[in-house]
Amino acid sequence: MLDIIYKYQNLLANIDEYIEDSKFKKEYLIEQLGVSRATFYNKVKKKSFTIDEMVVLSTILFPEEAKAFEIKEALRQSREDSKAGKTRDHKDVMAEVRDKLRA
Repeated sequence: MLDIIYKYQNLLANIDEYIEDSKFKKEYLIEQLGVSRATFYNKVKKKSFTIDEMVVLSTILFPEEAKAFEIKEALRQSREDSKAGKTRDHKDVMAEVRDKLRA
């Protein structure tokens, strides 16, 4: 658990560098965070982004890692669903997909 905290601490400590090195314009990040320009720069300077803001920034700045995390979570959830008996018949799923494609 401590390693997670240290990784987060390192991420936050270097967030200004990650923002500078990214291919995204700061205006885009500001828009995605839903904060004012002044607030954004203040948060970068003070390294005071909230956890939710760091999730948004990390998803944008590290899209490959975000996608990998999303896939891992989907697999974990599907395993849990399967263990709990929350499964659907292949035939039913395919019929639903066909219906959606026709609509």
